[in-house]
Amino acid sequence: VIRPKPTTCADVKSLYKVSSNGYFSIYDSANKPYLAFCDFQSDPGFAWTLIESLSLTHGQSSTFRKSFGVNVQSNECTPNWSNYRLSKAKMDTIKNAASSTHFRATCNFNGDSEKGLQDRRDYLRASFCAYSLFLQSKSAWTCVEVDYINVRGTSCSKCSIPLYSDGSWHLHIDLSTAKGSCGRFDAPDAISSEDIFGSYRTVNSQFSCSASSSSTTNWWIGGPFF
Repeated sequence: VIRPKPTTCADVKSLYKVSSNGYFSIYDSANKPYLAFCDFQSDPGFAWTLIESLSLTHGQSSTFRKSFGVNVQSNECTPNWSNYRLSKAKMDTIKNAASSTHFRATCNFNGDSEKGLQDRRDYLRASFCAYSLFLQSKSAWTCVEVDYINVRGTSCSKCSIPLYSDGSWHLHIDLSTAKGSCGRFDAPDAISSEDIFGSYRTVNSQFSCSASSSSTTNWWIGGPFF
């Protein structure tokens, strides 16, 4: 029996019934394999493909202050946690797969631990149905009903959060904008114009993705497995 070639980590999970996080080969649109990090443990019922992971230092650089609609690849053959981003073409292939329904952002994912995350503190998850512009640039805030968001222990589910990205702004949330618009999400200890999950023009060390220069922000595309 010839098995189909996986294009996402959700496909890997379904095809090979693996349960441990790790590096697996998936295939791009040209049917060429490449190594990707897969998380099967931190979000029960979901499999996640890492598409970008940047330290705060790299996340603040002009190179990476760009939406996922801009092709800025970095070390895509050697996945790592501080300076890694897939090409736009590979992201498109992952997002367009039938198994891809959601995206998320995490902080300081630990690839060496069994589950990767201790909890869902400083965490974001939303569906492509709610935000189809994930791999595009739109120079305007968009209110998005997210599955779940947590900032410094304050969380909400199915709430409206403003997302923004364009050619010089990575996809992110400005907590001042979030407090005053959409569902009016009010995070504790926020500072004026605090950026979370990307861009990081204004940072708060109390947010775990920006606690230090080596803190990491991790972006994923994923979906449920059966």
